[in-house]
Amino acid sequence: MGRKRILTKDEILTVTGKVLRNGGIQEVHFKKIAAELQVSRSTIYEYFKNKEELILSYMRAMMDEMNRKIDEVPPDLPPNEKLKQLLHIFLEHADTYHIDQMIHELQTSDKQVALFYKTEVHKDLMKTHQLMGTWIEEARAAGIWTTDVSSALISDVIFHSILFSNREKIGPDEMTRQLFHMMEHGLSRDKE
Repeated sequence: MGRKRILTKDEILTVTGKVLRNGGIQEVHFKKIAAELQVSRSTIYEYFKNKEELILSYMRAMMDEMNRKIDEVPPDLPPNEKLKQLLHIFLEHADTYHIDQMIHELQTSDKQVALFYKTEVHKDLMKTHQLMGTWIEEARAAGIWTTDVSSALISDVIFHSILFSNREKIGPDEMTRQLFHMMEHGLSRDKE
């Protein structure tokens, strides 16, 4: 009899993310995840009691990664550069939003777990939104950005950039560059 493969929770979550992005929530099954990882389904059950717990754990891990990157934005950068990095982080994690929308489809029997994860994700997003507002006001106070555009509108453009369809499949680096260029310089060729 062969030795049981040592598996980490991170490996399971990575494959879960791949399956979610490629096929949506309906495609996430322990059998499929196990096949991708070349382990038995019972191995997945050692880590997660059901599909819902697996998907919610994946979402929590994605939010933790996003929060870690936001926390690593250097505090000594000018506020507009902090906002540019924040925009890039959002665009790198655009899948998180789409997966969050999929979570609403979950028919989990464990309402407490689902509510906990949804509440935690919401708290994280509100904390990030507040930080973004602070940096916008700092950019305006420093004279880097104009005050004739609503802070709420600037915030919405950055925060909701993950909703852009990105039909041309521009990567997060180039999309950040272009969106931020539009925000800071507009579209007009005339600079009078």
